Parts: sequence; C-alpha cells; structure tokens
Amino acid sequence: MLIVRTVLWVDNVLSELAPLISGVVQGSGIGPLMFLTYINELIYILEEIGVKVKLFADDVKMYARIVNNVGMVQLQRAIDALTD
Repeated sequence: MLIVRTVLWVDNVLSELAPLISGVVQGSGIGPLMFLTYINELIYILEEIGVKVKLFADDVKMYARIVNNVGMVQLQRAIDALTD
C-alpha cells in the first residue's frame, strides 16, 4: 500500500507532516495517475459485486436495483468493500 504524506500551508504557517489516508493530493504531478489507479480499482470492486458504476470526469455514481433483501445486501456489500 502506498502511503502519501502531506503538509498544509495556512496563513504563512506550515503544518506538521501527516499521512494522507484518502483522496488524491491536489496539484501534484502524480495526482492524475493516482486518481486513475484509485478509480479503476473502485470500478473493479463494485462490478465484481454486481453494482453498476457510471463515471463522468471525476464523479462516480454507483447504483443497484433493490426489490428485495438480496439487492439490499448486495449494495451493502459494495459499500463495505469500499471501506475495507
């Protein structure tokens, strides 16, 4: 797992170095590559569970048809998979 560390500059004060545990570093040269890697893995995880994924630019929509408990469990498994 790649661990990225970042600092924040506010009012001429630089914060301490802290791990960036989610998201993509804004304004970095490698940011777009990291985003593509993340988004491709996200699509793979959701589609393996059977949840539909729609993408546009940097927006992601996931959805599943829920008509009974099976659909509800499927969507919950997708959400759980994204938090693991």
